[in-house]
Amino acid sequence: MRYLYTALSIAFAPSALAATDDDTMTVWSSPVPASGISVLDQQTLQDLDKQNVAQALSVIPGVVLQKSGNRNELQVKVRGFDSRQVPLFFDGVPVYIPYDGNLDLGRFLTSDIASVEVSKGYSSLLQGPNQMGGAINITTQKPSRPLEGGLGYRQGWSRSKDNAHDMHASLGGRGELGYFQVSGSQLKQDYLGLPHGVNNPLTASNGRMINSAASDKRSIVKLGFTPRDGDEYTLSWINQDGRKNNPPYAGVGSQKSRYWQWPQYDKESYYYQGTTRLGDDLTLKSRLYHDAFKNTLIMYNSLPDLKNKKGSYSHYSDYSNGAGLQLAAGVRENDLLSFAVNGKDDVHREKGAPHAAYDRYKDRTWSLAGEYQWAAADNVDVVAGIGYDWRNSLEGEKHNSNGTLTRYDDNKQTAFNWQLMAKYHFASEDTLTLSWADRTRFPTLKERYTTAKPAYNQTAVVNPQLKPERARGVDLTWNAALNRDWRFEASVYYNRVSDAILSHTITANVVQNRNSGRVDYRGLDVGINGRIAGWAETGFSYGLIHADVKRRDAGKITDQPNQTLSAWLTLTPWEPLRVTLSEEARSASWSNSSGSLKAGGFAITHLRADYALGRGFSVNASVNNLFDTKYAYNEGFIEAGRNLWTGVEYKF
Repeated sequence: MRYLYTALSIAFAPSALAATDDDTMTVWSSPVPASGISVLDQQTLQDLDKQNVAQALSVIPGVVLQKSGNRNELQVKVRGFDSRQVPLFFDGVPVYIPYDGNLDLGRFLTSDIASVEVSKGYSSLLQGPNQMGGAINITTQKPSRPLEGGLGYRQGWSRSKDNAHDMHASLGGRGELGYFQVSGSQLKQDYLGLPHGVNNPLTASNGRMINSAASDKRSIVKLGFTPRDGDEYTLSWINQDGRKNNPPYAGVGSQKSRYWQWPQYDKESYYYQGTTRLGDDLTLKSRLYHDAFKNTLIMYNSLPDLKNKKGSYSHYSDYSNGAGLQLAAGVRENDLLSFAVNGKDDVHREKGAPHAAYDRYKDRTWSLAGEYQWAAADNVDVVAGIGYDWRNSLEGEKHNSNGTLTRYDDNKQTAFNWQLMAKYHFASEDTLTLSWADRTRFPTLKERYTTAKPAYNQTAVVNPQLKPERARGVDLTWNAALNRDWRFEASVYYNRVSDAILSHTITANVVQNRNSGRVDYRGLDVGINGRIAGWAETGFSYGLIHADVKRRDAGKITDQPNQTLSAWLTLTPWEPLRVTLSEEARSASWSNSSGSLKAGGFAITHLRADYALGRGFSVNASVNNLFDTKYAYNEGFIEAGRNLWTGVEYKF
């Protein structure tokens, strides 16, 4: 059975091709819900010129790019749920920041990955805990021929000067007993060039944003063993070496411009995955992983401090160890029953001086889940999933400024999750899917144990007994073929978040996180794509969402525009040439919960052309922000103006 097809080829991808099992299906799920995952393949990422995962995800309706200005982090929101509520997986293995859950997706490059997958409605509980708002999965490349590879180089220009470069290389091969894949990539930016007419001595010099350099390197080694049909065992190593600076605030608010720098933003993962066919109707999947994160931050809080190298120090050294097993059994003729157990230890270590002792926190989380896929009729599938999660806090130690040591008592939280999906297949290829879900998310270590919010000069009171947040939701999705050349997808959804974790003001400068909020999200996602002629393809995706905060003193929902739109047109006037014109637009969004700062709506245009020279060689050129528009995802943090890229690539 083909487990997963590219749902995005129906609605969102200009290069619509069905994905094979080798390309995708690294998530643990029954086939029917897995077939609803939205997928962006490598060709789509290239056509739309998306250099990092955050930019790529924003193409999918219902997913919006989120910018954390003070930390210069790119994240996404999926139907209103942020990165803490929507876990990230790499080949099905969870990767995240144990302390706060806010992984910077701008550090994840797209040049050496196979696809990006998003579960927005039904998200299989077999994958593990904390899938309150869905899941995101990045799939690495896997070779399909005895020997294949490629390399590429791109040069970027801004403000008439070269300011960045992007390079990547890969080599892989497949034989009867397995495969290997090795790849590396680097994206380096010397400065961010601002739109013309934007110049502020505190934030920019000659149109170049101060403190805006960044560098990201990634290496991947993947070894696979396939001793017989249906069996596969994979060992993977992924290393990310990152450095970034934070461009200063240049808005109308009262917050000060900060010049923070991260000389270290590194992530390293080792993982094993196995699939073993125990019989014609019985399959065992297994995984074992170690994921480490090291982060050094120097906080310069003024331009003189930056010039004099006078700043505060913070260092994280975190890691996670985890394992999982899934057993899937064929029941009756077309039914499937699956069980999974997942467990992990998360350790956060933090210190405020190079030679200081580490504060140390440790959580242990377990998840048990079951899923049944029932072929209720020839044209009706029903899938039901249940899960029980529990999290134990095993260690909490903080070194105080007066030399004393605070030890927090151990604590425990539990959560029950369930969901149900019904899918009707019409006589044509059309489908109608209805799903209900009741899912949770455990609070992060930061939400429970933080004692300071340095960006706001506030002191925080710890709250180790925070309960899980809970979201109850319903989703209705129609997938249809308008004719032979055009496909359409539309979803309406409603999600109610209860026990939402909100920051409460105790005094002017003291806050505490509490389970006290309720937010309702209602929305519509629409996508359509098709072929205008033999040489032209087009499509768009649209997302509409309304957030209703039920607690009056909870404030505004930040970084969530009500409307987002992506549209593109790909032309192939003759076979060697491929040109894609794309447009991104979004409405205004609040940048602080009090509602005093707002990032205005905007629309930006991009253009990319690829020309195949033959014998595996090709050249490319792109212009991002073609009309040099001034815009910001977060008020006061201006994004790049017009920038040009040219490159060459070779594949064999």
